Amino acid sequence: MSEATPPIRPPSLLRSAAVVSAMTLLSRLTGFAQTYFLSHYLGAGAAADAYAVALRLPNLLRRFAAEGTMTAAFLPTLTELEAKEGEAATRATAARFLGTLLTLLSALVIVVMLSMSFIAGLMVVGRLATGVPFAEKLAMLGHILSGSLPPPPEMALAVRLGRIMFPYLALVSLTAGLGGLLNLRGRFALASAVSIFWNLAFIAFGWTAIVFGRSHGWTSPEHIATICAVAVLVGGLVQLAVIVPSCLALGFSVRPGLYFKDPCVRLALRRMGPGLLAAGVYPINSYISAVLASNLPHGAQIVLLNSGMMGEMVLGLFAMSLATASLPALSRQAEAEDWHGMRGNLTEALGATGLLVIPASIGLAVLAQPICALIFRTGAYDAAAASWTARTIVFQCVGLLFVAASRVGTQALYALKDYRGPVVIAVSSMVLNVLLSLLWLRPLGTGGLALANGVSSLAGLLFLVVRLKPRLPQMPAGPVLKTWLISLLGAALMGLLAWKGIAWLGLGSPLHRYALALRLLPFIALCAALYGGLMLVLGHPQARSIGQKIYSRIAQKRP
Repeated sequence: MSEATPPIRPPSLLRSAAVVSAMTLLSRLTGFAQTYFLSHYLGAGAAADAYAVALRLPNLLRRFAAEGTMTAAFLPTLTELEAKEGEAATRATAARFLGTLLTLLSALVIVVMLSMSFIAGLMVVGRLATGVPFAEKLAMLGHILSGSLPPPPEMALAVRLGRIMFPYLALVSLTAGLGGLLNLRGRFALASAVSIFWNLAFIAFGWTAIVFGRSHGWTSPEHIATICAVAVLVGGLVQLAVIVPSCLALGFSVRPGLYFKDPCVRLALRRMGPGLLAAGVYPINSYISAVLASNLPHGAQIVLLNSGMMGEMVLGLFAMSLATASLPALSRQAEAEDWHGMRGNLTEALGATGLLVIPASIGLAVLAQPICALIFRTGAYDAAAASWTARTIVFQCVGLLFVAASRVGTQALYALKDYRGPVVIAVSSMVLNVLLSLLWLRPLGTGGLALANGVSSLAGLLFLVVRLKPRLPQMPAGPVLKTWLISLLGAALMGLLAWKGIAWLGLGSPLHRYALALRLLPFIALCAALYGGLMLVLGHPQARSIGQKIYSRIAQKRP
């Protein structure tokens, strides 16, 4: 007999996305502070590259367990279970599933830490010799791993930092799982805000340790990189500690162990299987990019990390907010076969994605140089490294809309319980990405790697449309494209203003950071206001919906 539970009224998609976006905005602002801290103290040399390589490993592999894959399989399973058996069964299954996942991830952490010499070594293999064919570099790596040759300093540092940071994978994955449970209950704010605590903990621990280390003579870039690696782990512990009490208050917990006998745990893991393959393509792409980047000059790894962070800022602030908020609603509508409601939510999510990501991409590309000068040009991260990062960001911006739309659209496939489609799409995109990366690496450097990812994301989006069309009756392609064209027109006019503003305000000339901020930040706000006004004039449906809600809120507060 199923336990009766009071119905939970789901919040509107845009309202939920707004909550996630607000928390994500705070997260990105503290993330800028963390990036500024890292750039100031670590710079863009060999030690920074070793740190970027080591950090890339847990950040990439968490895509398997944390971002999207787990919640896309986990939440629909819990939604079905709650509808059939009630809340108590849902809580028990959630505890067993997260406990199983934590146990498996802990075993993975041990295996990878033992294999770190090979995994991290391959990512810096290009540094082993200059002008030597790649096959010979691989042979040298084999001799290093066998002990017949000593490892170069950058490789040894990358391996050490990787072993320090890799347990972060288990911490962040468990945090993501608990955040998914909060999302299931319509509580999006804390789950979206945990990275704020990670950023603040990183800065607090890192600054304290650096001050202490300098008093004891630990001033080398290698010492700074090691402190930052430990700070990553400290941040992971802090953000997990922040989210646990809220989950316990809702009756959720974690039971470490292997619960393969639980049918719902098996179902969620089985649904995760194809998603793991699909999500695994992103780490493979990024891993290949890191291996290729090791053939570029020192600084390429940290430049790729920073430019990717700027792209993820746009995606996290807008696309991931909509994707996170849309999955619970789409799952409920797919379960009830409410195709009209599902089309409406998907149209709204994709329209809002274009409304926000298109101008952000164009604005970031046009203003990349002054933005990077403001954020990255400090301390050990000199003007040349900041300019290099800006050039890479321009190429990064080409594919942001396609990546964002794919993340939202993939949620619809997961809600429809199509777990194989994302695998086919991801593998196809990966093959294209590798080919384009090899083609564009030499002429474009880090920009070629970023551009290859964007173009392959466009191909992935086209594959996604083909896969989704027969599964969702009357898929809303026409209305979505119409809103995107409106956004593109307004963003193009805004981009023209931004381009002219660089000369008008002298943003291309060397300026003190405070003078640059006083000119750049109000100008960005002006560009955003112009774009928002154009969207209202041109009749963008999501813009008008947001404008009406803001107006009604203001009207209610009037006496």
